[in-house]
Amino acid sequence: MSQYLDLKKVDRKVFTTSFDDGLVDIFLSSVTLMWAVGPLTTSYLNTYLGDFWGDFWGTLIFLPFWGILYLILRWIHKRLVAPRMGVVQYGPTRRKKMSLFSGIMVVLNSIFMILGLVAFLNQDSPRWTRMLPFTVMLLLSFSLAGYFMNLNRLYVYGIMLGMAPLVGEYLSQMFGVVHHGYPITFGLSAVIIFVIGLIKLITFMQHNPLPSDDPIQWEGNND
Repeated sequence: MSQYLDLKKVDRKVFTTSFDDGLVDIFLSSVTLMWAVGPLTTSYLNTYLGDFWGDFWGTLIFLPFWGILYLILRWIHKRLVAPRMGVVQYGPTRRKKMSLFSGIMVVLNSIFMILGLVAFLNQDSPRWTRMLPFTVMLLLSFSLAGYFMNLNRLYVYGIMLGMAPLVGEYLSQMFGVVHHGYPITFGLSAVIIFVIGLIKLITFMQHNPLPSDDPIQWEGNND
């Protein structure tokens, strides 16, 4: 019986597998943690830089750490992941799809940044209304990322992070939790995403040992 190889399924499987090392999750957890820790620095920023800094904008001081963490994770990928997984070059269709995704994300983030600034300047509007652009941005961004990257867990991350500002505001208004509840809601989300990424990284390392330099041993392990 003839068997046909579905190249689209193979491409999707290879692409999805390349993100199973957990490094993307660990990076996302660091960004989420920024939203949890940033508000705690608000009082210091207001003291030295003026009252412009709010619980959300105070997180901007952590932006340089993203670059540092990115370099660290890239080093881990190069030294620990790539020797086990190998290097894959995607075809023009996949590269075109990812370029489209990048362009859409740039446009969306620019729009929501403007909407967020307008909402921030409109102090007379209810707090719930001012948080909606941030919530919609998280939901839409992670949904698009899940679609273009074929990672179903990104949809879950989007729902969890999209609800974090609203749940935090509820905790703030009902129970008096400081900083609009961000340290709790985003902090818990960051821990969950980090644990998932760490488990994926450890599982990947266990299931993909470094190839041996001994060709005889390598052949024996692949009989």
